[in-house]
Parts: sequence; structure tokens; C-alpha cells
Amino acid sequence: MREQLPVWARPFDDRWGFTWRVLGWLRRLSARRTAGFARALARPHSHERPVFIVGVARSATTTLFRILRESPELGALPGEGHDLWRAFHHPRYGGWQSDRVDAGAVRRFERPFVHAYLSSYFDQPRFVEKTPENAFRVPYLVELFPDAHFVTVWRNPCDVINSLIKGWRHPRGDFRSYFVPENLAIPDYTPQRQWCFALIEGWRELKSSPIPEIAFAQWRAAAEALVSAREQLDPGRWTDIYLEDWLAAPQQELARLLARVEVQDHPALDRALEHWIAQPANALPAVASPHGGPAAGERWQSENQLEIRPLLPRIAATTSSLALGYRVDAETGEVRRQPAAAAAP
Repeated sequence: MREQLPVWARPFDDRWGFTWRVLGWLRRLSARRTAGFARALARPHSHERPVFIVGVARSATTTLFRILRESPELGALPGEGHDLWRAFHHPRYGGWQSDRVDAGAVRRFERPFVHAYLSSYFDQPRFVEKTPENAFRVPYLVELFPDAHFVTVWRNPCDVINSLIKGWRHPRGDFRSYFVPENLAIPDYTPQRQWCFALIEGWRELKSSPIPEIAFAQWRAAAEALVSAREQLDPGRWTDIYLEDWLAAPQQELARLLARVEVQDHPALDRALEHWIAQPANALPAVASPHGGPAAGERWQSENQLEIRPLLPRIAATTSSLALGYRVDAETGEVRRQPAAAAAP
């Protein structure tokens, strides 16, 4: 996520993002963390059994992260781990292809760097981490952490695409991620070189496409990457969470998840869950109906319906072919949750 520049700095910014990068570096300076990083490099130790929350951006992964990080068993970075995961694998190092990082990409000295970086923020051997672009890095993360557990958060596909569209149009540009090396000609989008959300393979073919088309492509690419990664792992190391199920029975879903990732329940987790129930963040506004019923929310119907309706046949086909746990009506846009056993087409 890109933060808006301070007012005084905006006249110095340009399409290359130099000012933004310098300000970001200054903002992250910390003598305490630098000392902790140096100590961890001198006396290295490994982290074990991390929990990676992965999902398409705008699928409520932040909500789950904010709950799990309250566990005293799990350390956590203060936010998304862009600085960590891009340190060795920024898209610029690979010719600006995408955020994808495959197995076999771990470089010399990368492991001690990663562990030292994490140790500069927390002392626990286990941690929970959430960065949306990690949907495209699962094979790489498995290589770094062979005992990791992955938790995917799924949400009504139409609402996810709707939220991605809104993110591209955010008035402060809060979801801009990269200053890409080529000019963009996206209709009704002013920035010339500032991409939003994940950089997906084939982004150059989308650099003059309407925002809804880009949002659909980003959703589909992330969903495909997650399904492919899940198929390569032991089922015991992957857990799917559906936002609609979480809203319908939050306590039961939290208990199920904690059992899956082998984390003990704790009053702090319960308090975080209660806070979210009272003030849901980045979630659907209504409680979902039981399995097989209409999915909750469907914000797209009132926010970007005219732009999403032409995408419905492709959304429906992708959801069905990937067996994402939803059934999307290609004509009406009605979205229904399906139990896992019935998710396959």
C-alpha cells in the first residue's frame, strides 16, 4: 500500500517516485531495529511453523491478521511485509515482469537476512504474516519455511473485484504499489506510472485497459495462483477461510482455525474477535445465510454494478473452473456459497 506524500513534499515528487522512496526510507529508520537486526545476524536463529495469511487483495485478510497477531504465541510485523519480501525479489530485479516468485529463488545470504529482519521486530519463534502479493510467492515461501501453514481468505468474487475497482480510484492513492517503468494510459486514471495492488504477469497488456478489466485480471491471477499453490501442498498445511462463514459463526470459525494452525486460544484473541464483530473492518455489512444461501453483502450491486455486470460471465466461469466455493450466476450476478464438497463444477 502506498501512503500519500505529505503536502510539503508533493511539489518534489515526480513520475519516478524518488521522493516517495526517500521519505519511506526515512520513515522506517529505527536505531532499535537496526541494532536488533545486527544482533540477529551475529547470532542467527530460525523461525518455525509460521502462519501466512494469503488471499486476493481486499478479501478481509487484514481482519484475520489483526485477530491472530493478538496471540502471545505469534510474533508479527506491524503491517504488511513489502520491505522484507521485496528486498531480494523486487519486480525491478526481474525486468518488471510481476510479483511472482517461484521455488528455487532463494539467494545466498537471504535466509539469515529474513530471519534477522523478523527478529528485529519480535522475539517469538512463530509468527503470523499478511502481505497480499504473497499469493504469488507461496512456492518461494515454502522453500524459506518448509513447515509453514497457509491460510487463504476467500470472499464473494464480485465484491472483491468491486473493492479492487474502488482501490484503484481511491482519492488519496492509498493502494498504489509500484512506479512502473512504462507509461500507463488507463481511462479515467490520472497517474502515469503508478500501478495499484499486485503487479501481475501480463500487466503491460493491461496498461491502457479500463480499471474494471484490470481488477478482474488481478482477481483471477491471484485466485489461480492460490489454487495452484494449494494443490502442491499437503492438505494439512493449508486452510481455507470464507468470509461469509466467518461472519455467520465467528467463534466457531476462529476455533477451527486455531486448531488447524496449532495455536492456543487466548483472551486477547477473543477480545480482538469481539471488537471485529462490533466494528467489522474490510468485511461484508451483513451476516451471511447458511451454506447454499445468498452470499452476504454484495456491495457491488450498489457501487459498481454497471461496470461489473459485463464481467459476470468470466467471473462465473473462473469461479466454477477453479472450484472456489461459490456459484456465480452469469446473468443475474447472484452469488451463492457452496460447501467444500459441492464446490467443484
